[in-house]
Amino acid sequence: MAQVNHDVWQGGYECAVSLTCDDGNDTQLHIAAPAMEERGFRGTFYLSCRGNHWRERLQRFAPLHQHGHEVGNHTVGHTCSRNFSDEPGAPGLETMTLEEIEADVLEAERRLGELSPREERSFAYPCYMTHVGAGLTRQSYVPVIAKHFVAGRGFGEYGFSNSPYNCDLACLASTPIEHMRGEQIVGLLDHNLTRGRWLILTMHQIGGARLGTAPTEFERMLDWLDRHRERVHVAPVAEIAAYLRDEVQSGTQA
Repeated sequence: MAQVNHDVWQGGYECAVSLTCDDGNDTQLHIAAPAMEERGFRGTFYLSCRGNHWRERLQRFAPLHQHGHEVGNHTVGHTCSRNFSDEPGAPGLETMTLEEIEADVLEAERRLGELSPREERSFAYPCYMTHVGAGLTRQSYVPVIAKHFVAGRGFGEYGFSNSPYNCDLACLASTPIEHMRGEQIVGLLDHNLTRGRWLILTMHQIGGARLGTAPTEFERMLDWLDRHRERVHVAPVAEIAAYLRDEVQSGTQA
């Protein structure tokens, strides 16, 4: 029989859910955040800080921070695997060192701190990839993230959620819900409620053909969470991670 973790959560909650959006686009500002706020929910919006106009871009998302959402770190360069490119000698995570990726995330943190200061912030691995180097030099940069952030959001199998006792806060499982039907999303939420775990859902655009979550399915998800608000703790990644670190996992990790 599967372990049930309902007693872990304070305030009468039986499980936790974090709604996360990556890369920053207008649909997050004009559709996702207002719909969450209408129901009293707050999410995590992961922004990369690249380009010459990064300050202006971050300023557009400052209202999210002001309204209580978490603005999370998604690096400066949003570097992913060089395998995405067919250009000979293309740069990518495989050509980076741990020192270089650490410098990138810390520069992103400096930039985010100017407009969205937080005592603790979570990080999202671009393209869900947690490595630098290749072959014999390939190594994880999860320890870099563990050193600087309360949590790092990675990837998991379909519907995979996080054990409040045993999850690695620096490499959390998440489930992308792009192009997913409402009943599929609700099925994930129902299953998570049954187990009493922490489910992190990932989105990009609300609507749109590429990496899009249909507005109707997004609303259906929020309506389910609204109906179960007394049982499901909906909160940003950093908030849930800090609670687990301080109240649940403290003193239990080997």
